[in-house]
Amino acid sequence: MRSLKWWGFWTLLGGVASVQLYFAHQRLGPDPWGWGQALGASLPAWYLWGLLSLVVAWLARRFQVDRANFGRHFFIHLGASIDIALLQLVAAVGIQDLVHGAVGRPYPFAQRLVDDFTLYFHWNVLIYWAIVAVVHAYDYHHALEQRRVARPADRLLVEDDGRSFFVRTADVDWIEAARNYVRLHVGDRTHLLRSTLTALEQRLDPERFRRINRSAVVNLDRVRELQPWFHGDAIIILHTGTRVTLSRRYRDNLLAPSTS
Repeated sequence: MRSLKWWGFWTLLGGVASVQLYFAHQRLGPDPWGWGQALGASLPAWYLWGLLSLVVAWLARRFQVDRANFGRHFFIHLGASIDIALLQLVAAVGIQDLVHGAVGRPYPFAQRLVDDFTLYFHWNVLIYWAIVAVVHAYDYHHALEQRRVARPADRLLVEDDGRSFFVRTADVDWIEAARNYVRLHVGDRTHLLRSTLTALEQRLDPERFRRINRSAVVNLDRVRELQPWFHGDAIIILHTGTRVTLSRRYRDNLLAPSTS
């Protein structure tokens, strides 16, 4: 069902583009086109984007352009947008040659591409970034919906010396990543929990727990003081006296106002 909707979406875009081409050639072109020509010129290119969009969506999720990774991931997408834009143009030329060759109708598509390369190339780059934006918007909306439905965890099950017991999340001072585990710091005790930091963060109340660097989450209720450090970083001092580094990339995340 999802695949039908997906291809239906790209068919719709191709159909709209075909209508534009049809009327443009009827009014402005020296040789008016029929509907078959207009569809043949537009649909293959948009179906090709339908395939490439799967790659772009994967890249968008793999290299998210967020506040924490904007500089590094932006340039990854910039390079990818150039490569995919060129790939789409080369593939479109080949497809058009096959389509027009099959019906025995010569069409100087390659020459038109050369003449209007700048237009086609920039249009493809724009499409790439539009797909990235849509994927980010969809994922953000989906995450918000999940948070509204799922109640934040108020207890976490941990194991220690063969015993299993619950730890109240309100009692956790801060959490740090340890490969496939996380360490829950509760006062002078530390509990090991099998989970990634990202997965656990999604289970916690975002109004109370905030990411402060790539490998740590802090309980805002346990923060006593914030001291400036070098290069825009800062030091968070907890009520227990523990000092944890606040990366400048996550400063806005920590200081973001509550939405409640």
